[in-house]
Formats: sequence, structure tokens, C-alpha cells
Amino acid sequence: MVRISGVTRRLSKKIRWIVIFVLTCVPFIILISSGGITMYDSSNKTVIQPGFHSDESSSSIKSRFTKRNHIVKEGCRTLKQYYIAQNSEAAVKEHLVVDRKKNIVYCAIEKIGCTFWKRIFQILSGWRNVSDPFSIKGIHAYEGYQTAKRLPFDKIHQILRQSKKFMFVREPFERLVSGYADKLYSPNAAYWNFIGRYIVANFRDKPTNLSLECGHDITFEEFVKYFIYSQNTNEHRDAHFVPSFEHCRPCEIEYDYIGKMETFKDDTFQIIQELNLQNVVKFTDFQNETDVDAIIDTVDYVYSMKRAIEKCMPLPMALFRSFRKLQIRGILSKNIKFPYDTSKQMEIPPLEYKRFLLKAHEKSGDAKLRKKNREEAFLEAYSKISTILLDRLKKTLLIDTVLFGYEELPKKITDLENKTPYNENFRFFTM
Repeated sequence: MVRISGVTRRLSKKIRWIVIFVLTCVPFIILISSGGITMYDSSNKTVIQPGFHSDESSSSIKSRFTKRNHIVKEGCRTLKQYYIAQNSEAAVKEHLVVDRKKNIVYCAIEKIGCTFWKRIFQILSGWRNVSDPFSIKGIHAYEGYQTAKRLPFDKIHQILRQSKKFMFVREPFERLVSGYADKLYSPNAAYWNFIGRYIVANFRDKPTNLSLECGHDITFEEFVKYFIYSQNTNEHRDAHFVPSFEHCRPCEIEYDYIGKMETFKDDTFQIIQELNLQNVVKFTDFQNETDVDAIIDTVDYVYSMKRAIEKCMPLPMALFRSFRKLQIRGILSKNIKFPYDTSKQMEIPPLEYKRFLLKAHEKSGDAKLRKKNREEAFLEAYSKISTILLDRLKKTLLIDTVLFGYEELPKKITDLENKTPYNENFRFFTM
């Protein structure tokens, strides 16, 4: 009996320690795994919010920001043509998004993640009572925050002096392809009317009456000709295509952080942490949310202009182009087939189309493989551009390429002369 009692006491002591461990440690582990606690990474001296998983170390990203600032300063010193910029002061002020409470200024540039960041500023201003920017529809991201548009110069100067400032840029040749795919190739009745019809009338020989009326069938080559002309003459320009430096004036405004679209996720997470926003802005699955958000926005935009679009082409053809745009962006696999007959006019409910795209995204496989679509679409677009036109485009984009550390003419474009750039049996930009 004595031996049995001793064993029982020893077991009871072990059980007590197990109970103590469960009561004290397990809730802590659960809290971490659920994203409810902030941890400190001593190796990089930075606070990490679970859910903000960067592919690089904080010190590496900070070093990258420093290098980018140095390149900008050197470019400002050497580029005399920078100071002949054509964007007005009012246009620059309109692109500066301001949060006075947190002393943050963001220069928003079209086609470089600005819809995403504007939703964050909606959250900061209290306009939206949410923490995940992806819970706000992109189509509703253009109000609820302050810009410098109506502020006097002295007030802007004071805000800039007191605030942390950041901007994002993108490889200029890729930004043009993105702008073309989104605003002219993909169904967008507003841009067809404003830019497309202008391009048809001025840069196409023997246009059809339908093209003159709709502006719905612009080629990338025609778009490039228009872009070069609009920059050289300051005529019929649009913010989605105007070079980045004109929007943000980085030689006059010293930005603390210059992010790039090519490293968007890591740069974004780092900036959020640097600005102490990690407890205000939260994500569940950044990459997947980004893709789903793009799909929903694509459908919403097409159907918001459905009546105007159908005057120029059947709805299935318009949806096919929006489908191709998602493939161009690397959101959908090239292997997914479009399910509707593009030659016939038919009613396709937006919810039905949205469900198809979301299922197609689930079946599209590895995101890294899908990103190759962007490269192939880029090469397909520039394979149609002559050497003479490329040289003119290089000169037009020179300031952006030098200021932000990009090749003056990407090597992958110059290499096009020596190889077939894409699969001859597949076209991204099918009209």
C-alpha cells in the first residue's frame, strides 16, 4: 500500500505540472496561431504581426528602400529634362493622399496598386469600419480619404515636412502593357469613348464606322503611338499612362519609402510596420485575397458598363476579353477554357460569370507558374512594335527608367529579334 501511495503522489505531481502547462502555455500558442499577438524579431529589430509574412528579411527590405532613394537622388542631379514635366501642380496635389492624424502622405499612381492603398486610407480615416482592405470593393475605393487637392501650398509644405511619405512605382514598359490591357483591351466603355475613339481617328488608316464610333478595337501598337504623341504634345493625356515621376515629383518631394510593384507584398508589409499600422490593417491570405479581389472587381466593372459595351460588341465577347485580362495578369491559368460562344449575343448573369471565374482560379494551379503569363503577354505585345517605334518609346520613358532604377530598354525586348516570344497557338490579345 505504501508503494502504491508513493506512485500515486508522484503521478499526481506530474499531472499538476501538465495542467499548469496546459492552462498557461496552450492559450498563448493558440493566440499566436490565430494572429492575435504581436511578436518581436530581435535579429531584424522589427515588430512582426502574424499574417504579415514577407519573403525577405526586414533588414534586406530596408536596405532596398535606401538604395532606391539614392538612385532617385542621383537621377535628379543628372536629368535636366526632368524639370520640363508637364503635369500641373493641381494634378500632383490630387495624387497626394493625406492622413493628418497619423502624419502619413501617400502618392497614388494609377496602375501601381493605388486602389489597394486608397482602401487602407479609407480604414485610417474611419470611413470604413473594417480592418481588411480587401473587404472593401475596389469599385468603391475612390472616396472617404483626404487629398492635397484643395490645400494651399503652405499647408501642404507643413504636412510634407511633418509626415512619413511613400510611393510605389512599376517597370515603365510593363505599366504600359497593364494600362492597355485594363483600359482599352478589356471592356471599358469610358476609356473606349475617351481614348479609344481618339486613337482610331488619329492613328489608324481607313477605320470602320464602328471603330470610329466605339474605339473598342485598339491594338497595342496604336496605343504606343498615341502614348508617345500625347507625351510629346501634352494632348489628350490620361493619368493611367502618364509617367510616374510626373505624378509624384520625387525630386521636389523626398519620399521615405519607394515601393515597387515587382516587390509589392514585401514592400507593403514593411511600410505598414514602419508606419505602425499593423494593428489597424490586417489580412487573412494576402495573395489569394489579391486574386479574388481582382476577379470580383473585373466582373463589377464590366457589368457596371454593360449597356454601353453591348453597343459595340456582344456581351460574351466582352466577358472573353475580361477573362483574357485575368490570364494576362497571371490570376487565371492559360489552360482554363472560356465557356461561352463569343459570336452570339446572350444574357449571362454576373453572379454566374463570377462563380465561373472563382472556380477557374481555384483550378489554375501554382501562382508562380501563372505569373509566367505576364511575361508572355508582355513579349507578345512588344513583338508587334518596330525598332523605330521602340526607340521613340525608350526616349519617352527615359526619366522614369533612370529615376527608379530600371533598364532604359528591357533586355527581354531587345532579345525578341532572336527568338519567338510566345506560343504561336495561343494569343493573349485576341480581338
